[in-house]
Amino acid sequence: MTDSDWLSRHTPPPPKELAAAIRAALKTRNITSDAPSPAELLETAQWLLEKVLQTEVETRDSALDLLTADALVTYALEVANDASSESGEFAVRAIRTLAASGKQGGTAPGVSPRGD
Repeated sequence: MTDSDWLSRHTPPPPKELAAAIRAALKTRNITSDAPSPAELLETAQWLLEKVLQTEVETRDSALDLLTADALVTYALEVANDASSESGEFAVRAIRTLAASGKQGGTAPGVSPRGD
């Protein structure tokens, strides 16, 4: 991806550090398209979420990873909405995918299953 990629053209543009983290996550997953699909964006968000759930969640790196995952899910839903009449189905799939990530990763250190 380049500085003229889809993310650079997004309005409003994400903050520079978040944009860099999004690009790095996509690159790590070998997604180099100038227009990633909703599925690619969602899969990358899921990968990041699972990564965070397997580490210490109190670190700054975890916070950026969580923000990046959130942004990727948001962009996945936006792209799906713009590209298809099946965006509602994609949204349901996204929620199920992310919920399954939490179950697979177990409970993160220091996080109660009840949220206390």
